[in-house]
Formats: sequence, C-alpha cells, structure tokens
Amino acid sequence: MSASSTLAGLPRPEMILPPGWQLFPVTADNAATAREAFAAAWESGPRDSIGPFVHELERTLASALDDARETGAFAAVMPMGIPWQVPVSTSLVLSHVAASDPELPPGGERVDTDAGPARRGIRDEEHPDDADPESIVLLRSIDYVWRVPGRDAYLVAYASISGLPVAEYAPVTEALTMLVTTMLDALTWPAARGEA
Repeated sequence: MSASSTLAGLPRPEMILPPGWQLFPVTADNAATAREAFAAAWESGPRDSIGPFVHELERTLASALDDARETGAFAAVMPMGIPWQVPVSTSLVLSHVAASDPELPPGGERVDTDAGPARRGIRDEEHPDDADPESIVLLRSIDYVWRVPGRDAYLVAYASISGLPVAEYAPVTEALTMLVTTMLDALTWPAARGEA
C-alpha cells in the first residue's frame, strides 16, 4: 500500500482565517485555482493594461501552490489582501504524514491546542552579518504537528515568515508569529456528523 493511499481520506482541519487570508486547496491543476482566485481582478481596470498584472499574480500563486504540492501539502493558507507597506509576509502549508507511532515526534515544545496536544517549533533563521539588506530571506519558521485522531498519521502545519533582514522590521515578524500561532492554536478537527 502506498503512502498516498494510506493518507487518502484523512480528515482535513478547520481554521479561522483573519480578514484577507484565504485557504487554497493544493491540486494537480494549481493554475486553475490561481485563475479562479484572481478572476475578480479583471474588473479593476482595462483588460489590456490590467492583464499583465493579473497574469503575474496568477503565475506567482500557481507557482507557490505547485511548490506546496511538491512538499506533499494538501492546502496552503496565505494573506491575499492589500500588500503591506513593510516587506515582511508569511504563508503556511498543511500536510498529512504517515506515522504509526502513537506519540508526537520529539523536539520543540508541547502545546495544548483546540485540536488537541501538538508539538510546536519556532526557529529564527541565522543570516551572515554582511547579508544584503535588500534581499528577501527566510526570517522565521513555525511548525506544528498533531496526531490525526484515530489514524496512523500526523497533521503537519509549516509556516514561513520572510522579509528583509532589517532590525526595524523585527516587530512585524513578532506580530506575524503571534498571528500564525493564534491561528494554529485554534485549529480544530471537523465535527462528527450530528454534532452542533
């Protein structure tokens, strides 16, 4: 039995998303998902002038979802509102991983979430002192791992915070960390049929 067939039919978690954020399924045709996501953007200007901008947005989103698919993710969550004035942003991916061990994997810290106990890791990425302050880099990564109830699998959430490695933007990284951990602490499993 393949890993993909073992993971088929696993419950997908439910998340509360902040305004402007969107959950995208990761599929074999992420270009179609991207076209649908930006369909309304065609109404924001003449097609000949807005077209290249919309096509670039579609290409960027489809590429991000393709990257998530290569890691085994089934969904990606990201902010889709007005771009920030500060060059720091985040996104997260969700995936299932086969695991016969009934315990959470070692490492990180144990946290209680609405979906049950989880292992959480938060890591700041090191950058050389002479790093280009104008280059976007990975600043921090956040991961959570839960046992999927009643199944031989983990649910893994991985979030990355990227931006300019500039000290003055550190408060934005902290704020995004608080937002992501709040979202993941509140993640839940779908209610059983018949439950309110």
